[in-house]
Amino acid sequence: MRKRFPGVLVCGEMPYDALMGFMPLFHVFSGGGYPPAMKKYVRAFQHLSLPAPGRGSSGVHESGFGHFNPKTLNLGKEQIPTITVVDDTFDKYRDVMAEIIQKAKGRGGQ
Repeated sequence: MRKRFPGVLVCGEMPYDALMGFMPLFHVFSGGGYPPAMKKYVRAFQHLSLPAPGRGSSGVHESGFGHFNPKTLNLGKEQIPTITVVDDTFDKYRDVMAEIIQKAKGRGGQ
């Protein structure tokens, strides 16, 4: 894949040992199943089922709605900070989006 599509980042949904050998990124953090491998060899962002700021819609995921926690910004400590965006996110929750972006920059050392 890397030879054929050198500029494309390959991402899987859920990691397991056979995938971690060639995929560097996943939607789901599997720290319970593969803690050393997830921390050393691959990374994960937060899954598309993560509730969006406001009403908690996931936008497209079968889980539908959840609870967005404005105190934690729904950020996991092991995952790449992620923002779920739905129809009202840009209009009503830009301040929350900006806060999540600031947290992400802080994790990246910027």
